[in-house]
Amino acid sequence: MSSAKKKFGLVLQPDKCNGCKECEKACIKAHPSSVASGRSRIKIEEDGTKKYKMAVCLHCETCAPSDLCPSALFEFHDDGKYWTLDEHRCFACMSCLPVCPVGGVFFEGQFGVETAYTCDLCGGDPACIKACPKGALTLDKSREE
Repeated sequence: MSSAKKKFGLVLQPDKCNGCKECEKACIKAHPSSVASGRSRIKIEEDGTKKYKMAVCLHCETCAPSDLCPSALFEFHDDGKYWTLDEHRCFACMSCLPVCPVGGVFFEGQFGVETAYTCDLCGGDPACIKACPKGALTLDKSREE
């Protein structure tokens, strides 16, 4: 990869988002066998001005959570330019959560399940994009910081 900090991932156009959260529902449906099943890997929130923002992994070229994970559970996929986290092997140390600069790593600690989880871009075909009725989400694989 080049030395430029490239990010590959979801882009939200806040002017198009109406806060319906269909993207979150689609994400949950796309991960039925996940340890964190029932939890969305994209979070849409109102910013207080009737506009919406998202929290999601931006699949940065350099992944700070990956550098700190004691079990090396983050894996970069060169073919699709995205990161995955093996939540089935996560032992919930939570060292990855505070170091993600965009807040894209989440934690599930209810019902006896403890794991970190993050967006995996549905393996390159994000369900959230297809579910968005307003076209507010797009996949950008070439943004430069």
